Amino acid sequence: MLNKILGVLDSARRVFGSSEQALITDGLGGLDLIAKQLASRAADFVANGGDPAVLLELAGSRGAAGILLGRPGHLDWATHTRGDASDAAIKASVAARHALYRRVVNDETHVAMLARLGKVLEAADQKHSLTYTGTFAPDWLQYLLNDALWSVCPRGGTTTTDDDRPAWDVNLLAALLAAEGYPQGMVLPILFDRRDLDSYHQKHLFSRMLAPGALDDYLLAHIPDVDAAVKALSAVGRNLLVNRIGAQPRLVAALGAVLVKVAVGDSKIAAASAASLVGSMDRTQATALLAEVLRTGHPAERVSAAELLARTQGDSAVPVLEAALAGETGKPARQAIQNAITRLQAVEDSGGLELPETPPLPPEPQEVLGDDVLDMLLKNRDELLERFRQNAAAEVESNRTAKYQSDYQQDSYARYRRLDERQLRAAIKVLNGEGKAVDSILGDSEVDRTLATSRVETRTDFGLLQVLRWIVGRGGRGYGSVWNHPYFQSWLGHQDKNGIDLRQLVALTAQCGGDPETIYRVCLLDSYYGRLAPQHVLPPDRVWPLFAARPDLIDQGLGMADASSTEYGSPQLGATLSVLDTFPVIPTRWMPRLMELALGEGKTHRAAAQQVLSRTPNIGKLVSDTLQSSKQELRIEAARWLVTLDYRDGVPALRTALEKENRETASAAIMTALEQLGEDISPYLAPDTLLKQARKGLKGKPPSSMSWLALDGAPACAWSDGTPVEPEIIRWWVILACKLKEPAGNGLLERYLGLLAQPSRAALGGWLLHQFIARDTAHPSLEEGIAWAQANAPQRYQNYQDAAKRYPDYYAAQGKLTPEQVFEEVKREKMSVYVGSALNDRGLLALISGVPGHELASVIQVYMRDHYLRRAQIEALLEAACVSNDASVIQFTLGIARRYRTASVQQKARDLVERIAERNNWTQDQLGDRTVPSCGLDDSGRMTLQYGSRQYFVTLDAALKPVLSNEEGKTVSALPAPRQNDAPEAVKEAKQQLTACKKEVKQVVEMQTGRLYEAMCAGRLWPVDEWRTYLQRHPVVGRLVQQLVWQEMAAGGEAVRLFRPTEDGSLIDANDDEVTLDEGSSVRLAHSALLDDGEAAKWLAHFKDYKLKPLFAQMAHKLPAQRSGDHNADRLGWVSDTFTLRGAFNKRGYQRGSAEDGGVFMEYTKQFASVGMTVVIEFTGNALPEENRAAALKSLQFRSMDGQRYGYRPLPLDQIPPVLLAEAYGDYLAVAAACSGYDPEWEKKMPW
Repeated sequence: MLNKILGVLDSARRVFGSSEQALITDGLGGLDLIAKQLASRAADFVANGGDPAVLLELAGSRGAAGILLGRPGHLDWATHTRGDASDAAIKASVAARHALYRRVVNDETHVAMLARLGKVLEAADQKHSLTYTGTFAPDWLQYLLNDALWSVCPRGGTTTTDDDRPAWDVNLLAALLAAEGYPQGMVLPILFDRRDLDSYHQKHLFSRMLAPGALDDYLLAHIPDVDAAVKALSAVGRNLLVNRIGAQPRLVAALGAVLVKVAVGDSKIAAASAASLVGSMDRTQATALLAEVLRTGHPAERVSAAELLARTQGDSAVPVLEAALAGETGKPARQAIQNAITRLQAVEDSGGLELPETPPLPPEPQEVLGDDVLDMLLKNRDELLERFRQNAAAEVESNRTAKYQSDYQQDSYARYRRLDERQLRAAIKVLNGEGKAVDSILGDSEVDRTLATSRVETRTDFGLLQVLRWIVGRGGRGYGSVWNHPYFQSWLGHQDKNGIDLRQLVALTAQCGGDPETIYRVCLLDSYYGRLAPQHVLPPDRVWPLFAARPDLIDQGLGMADASSTEYGSPQLGATLSVLDTFPVIPTRWMPRLMELALGEGKTHRAAAQQVLSRTPNIGKLVSDTLQSSKQELRIEAARWLVTLDYRDGVPALRTALEKENRETASAAIMTALEQLGEDISPYLAPDTLLKQARKGLKGKPPSSMSWLALDGAPACAWSDGTPVEPEIIRWWVILACKLKEPAGNGLLERYLGLLAQPSRAALGGWLLHQFIARDTAHPSLEEGIAWAQANAPQRYQNYQDAAKRYPDYYAAQGKLTPEQVFEEVKREKMSVYVGSALNDRGLLALISGVPGHELASVIQVYMRDHYLRRAQIEALLEAACVSNDASVIQFTLGIARRYRTASVQQKARDLVERIAERNNWTQDQLGDRTVPSCGLDDSGRMTLQYGSRQYFVTLDAALKPVLSNEEGKTVSALPAPRQNDAPEAVKEAKQQLTACKKEVKQVVEMQTGRLYEAMCAGRLWPVDEWRTYLQRHPVVGRLVQQLVWQEMAAGGEAVRLFRPTEDGSLIDANDDEVTLDEGSSVRLAHSALLDDGEAAKWLAHFKDYKLKPLFAQMAHKLPAQRSGDHNADRLGWVSDTFTLRGAFNKRGYQRGSAEDGGVFMEYTKQFASVGMTVVIEFTGNALPEENRAAALKSLQFRSMDGQRYGYRPLPLDQIPPVLLAEAYGDYLAVAAACSGYDPEWEKKMPW
């Protein structure tokens, strides 16, 4: 009887039906693995408010209960399971809670139940899996939200929809907080804060609660809470809230005051988002709100409001700004308002620039594929079919003995056999416009393979319509735009760019069934595939007319209008500026914003905006006015821009600004500008004047970052007339250089250095260079390393032992290490750590240009070898070195530009080489020829050393090693001890000359050998007179060219004769007959790929007869038999191991390719910058850090250097220079020779 009564009471206490009660119980079912009936007790607490003591019991599990519930607080993609017998219970619990959350409704009963469930999850997990979205939510609520809206969802929270979670909106969140006694003001901060999350979760988390509908109504009904949330949220959360408001026009109108407050606030990302929304608001409303900020805002807010008014409201903002200026007393705000007015008035003064009439479109494409294309496709199909047949047969044979059977090649062969002439005819018809491209035969993979391997896009009758139909027909959206597609890029490479207009490309893309919007976006977004955007490839008049008709996109890119993100992304500022740079004139609507970017505080896009504005009338005057800015940085930038514009009418303004200037760095920039504009600044360079400037500058505090540099240790210096320089001047120059942060040099600092005697320039530069490197490369001492190892090695050893026991397949090697070995490992790691960096003080490198070139190049080369990961420092060192026109420095930089392990450093070197070539009016090839150091040797190849009263001579032996001889002609190993009456200065100078000669000769031989080899591969032609002057007659290079065979080429391009220079200056052929070169002809390096076998054999015999070793092999490598297609796979499947292959590749100058997903790299590359091509040899791959594992060679191919690794299409082999193709093929065969041979089962034996 008692049991019946208790049962009735228990039923009355339950508030949920049996099905919901079951879901609650099952959702906690995993807890029964900890204790019997624990799940039932916890479910009773959740459903009915039962005994809360269960929370203490759950907390006692120390997080084990959380694992059995599927880690309810996590926001990652990890599995819920743990790989043991508990997995089924965990999965069942997760599935049940998923179903429970779908059935929840927003009523008092369910809200109370959810709050208790959150507390159970909190007690069970004990923060072991909890990921916080911010700092506002109590833990129980964070658990509940994470679990319901992410953790239990099949693919994370991105799958939650109205159907999945109908009740889970902002009102439910408000009800949960209210039920537990929390204030309503917490709702929006909890919903929007994302401060602790990555960008993906910032965008996708709690997407159900952010959906349109309930949240819109809530925001409108709680505007004070929105205003309070803006203040409380982190920058990330504030930006999310702004973007959510911007998604609904009615919210923008109602919350305009909130948006303006954010737009003028200090959160840059959120301010930019809000500013674009202000630009799309009603003009009257926006103007009134911004005017109110100008009256009542904080100083920084008033500055931002002035800029935003000018940007978004145009000339209608002038009266408001003038009224604000009249009442403004703060200097920064007055300056900002005045700048805004000036920018707007400048637009008015420009006379309302209008675009010219748009140029006519190119003729409509008329190409039709000819009848012969079918024969070409059929022939290619037969070749492919035979290749598939052979692969299938090899697979069948391999299956006879293989442990695992494979049918991939057989299936491929069977599929390809079904491709017949009828399908190819149908494909040709679609390409010619007969039928729709979408959902056509072009989507068939076998048809597509046949078209692609036939290189059909290279035919002259394959036009724009054909390539668009092909890409659309095969489904080319994976590349974001037809422009990015490898087929389009390959076709584009064969076209006259003047015949391609973006307006026509948009129209024809739509006509073929593609998405024309992607053409706009490929111009306005950074491309993942590394393709050059159309504005960088096509003539300007083929780009700007498209965007002149779509000013809304430019508005979005400039931040003048809401750039609501689409599936393609929002227009980006940098890309937008590059599009605007194609415009012949800039329409007035964009002028204020561009002026703001060009002379604003942001540096990222400043140069691009200045470039866009450089063609604007009266731009120089406007820039001159900026010299009066109260901000030092803007005064400096204005001075630099005036030089770029070559605006000589700005000289008076510069002189006025210099007289008023009281900041040393700004004074330096203004003086530099004056001199570069042709003004005499010598009165400012008198020693007395410099001393006054130094003493004034030294009164201020030097940058705190340079506290490591002991300025008193600077060497004593002398002026060019020999008089001593006051040490204060040198100390000030070093501080000024640090403040300017321009390692590439500053015109004023260069003038300063030019006032010093050369030995002083070298001493000062050398001291700073070595101080910089010493600071940047400092490591812990041996004592510190030992102390660290004593403290940490025992734990490391124990970790290795534990890991080796638990995961023997992965940590066996670590488990075998002795305690002593682990101690050494930990000590070595500690001592390899960099304890500091000199990067913040890279500006002092502007003073190193006086260091002798060979010394400068040698020091930087050692730094790059030993500290190659310090990319930014390396680039700063290169920039500083290239201020000099020293031949050794230029040759060193040319070498880095040709080949280096780090792509960004190599690109920096290329940019620097281009800069040096431009300032000397040379091509880059001419630069390389004309700046080879002579190593101190005269035209006869001899250097005279005046060693006191004696003379010694340096010449080069047959191995190009410097040899020292005395006046009697006898070879000596070294300079003797000086005599008593020998002048010490002369002795010292002679020793320095000899040392420098040895270093430079080694550098020249190494670098010029590489240059000549690349020139051979590229097929470079030298005019005869330049070849004689800069190569044959050079004391070192002239010896190198004697070890090579050359070919004379007539003006019409015909080969004339082969020859070799001799040591007496004559030219001989293979028969030892002397030859004479014709004036007006050119010469190039010969190669077996350009000669018949008989000629090559003659020259091999010639070198053998003369016992002359070639500088490098010219007659060794032949062209491959296969020169069609886009890759060569002659050694596909030749097997070895990764370390053997690495050694073979490194020996031939190849570098490891970029790592892909998982740190795996699958290629080795060698770049040839002079032809813009990269040799790529693929293999099966290795992972970083590298381990020795099985590997096999794959194919040889080439790619253009103007693209990136992803999305590229190999270049056709018939477009590769023949010598480069032969040499690369020779490398391919040489690496294969290091392998053990071909293995028919190679694919099954490889890890990837």
